[in-house]
Amino acid sequence: MRLASRLAIAATVAGALCAAGLGSAAAADTKKTLAWIPKATNSTFWLAVKRGAEKAGGELGFDVLYVGVQEQTDIAGQVNLVNDMVVRKVAGILIAATDAKALAPAVDKAIAAGVPVITLDSGVDSDKPYAYIATDNVGAARMAAETEAKLIGGKGKVGDIGITAGSQTGREREQGFLEGMKQHPEVKVLPVQYSGCDPAKSLNLATDFYTGNPDLVGFFGACDGGGTGSGQLVKQKGLKGKVHGVSFDTSPEELQLFKDGYIDALIVQDPFQMGYRGVYSMDKVLKGQKVEPRVVEIPAQVVTKENFNDPKIQELLKQ
Repeated sequence: MRLASRLAIAATVAGALCAAGLGSAAAADTKKTLAWIPKATNSTFWLAVKRGAEKAGGELGFDVLYVGVQEQTDIAGQVNLVNDMVVRKVAGILIAATDAKALAPAVDKAIAAGVPVITLDSGVDSDKPYAYIATDNVGAARMAAETEAKLIGGKGKVGDIGITAGSQTGREREQGFLEGMKQHPEVKVLPVQYSGCDPAKSLNLATDFYTGNPDLVGFFGACDGGGTGSGQLVKQKGLKGKVHGVSFDTSPEELQLFKDGYIDALIVQDPFQMGYRGVYSMDKVLKGQKVEPRVVEIPAQVVTKENFNDPKIQELLKQ
């Protein structure tokens, strides 16, 4: 890892520790501090998880330290953060892994060192974490496929903008979307292209999809960046009503594109509950209690113009 990246991570960690009151010799007791390490800090989704964790932390007496890398592609940086939290002896780590395989050794090492780990949203290729709390990604992506199929009349080409090849979340959403589309044999899902949830890269990918397939009728975004990028393409090319988009998440820019009709449907998760349940599960671990169930799948909701004003939907969108 380059020195500049290490210095950036060190500065991020130091700033977060100071904000949490942990940066001096007179630091607060780290036995009551839980680290929340998201995939990246460039998405509002992770802040909603943080709010849920902080709500539970306030009820149980934990401080929540929010620290992460800037981009989901910085896998090595996230590994370093896990290692650093172990050195600092936090009480426990909540993490959304950028890469299921690459993060597994660091997570296993943390647990072996006496720092329990619970994965949120995206897990690791290990059975050592005490719990995995996430959206039912396969089921939610099947709903996305069914929604997309209805929008395009059950036939045509669809551009598939994924997260990253190594992300458990990305793998599950790709699996669910393709499984769902098997029910619609006249729909051709083009080979997935990975954006790392970066809106600018997603726009480039959407442009490439459309340039190579001018008869394209839809887009699937596996995260907010994919939805934002494809929605921008629809807006730029004047394709509203001709190319239909379905995407996960609700970043501010993505939500505005949805409201303006450039994205047709959103798959909305409940990140607040991920953080909230994660801290309560960690509290059980630290008390020596068994966490059951170990795997918690939180249902997602399909949001369209028709149900947008439903109070339950509005409550989710406020996260």
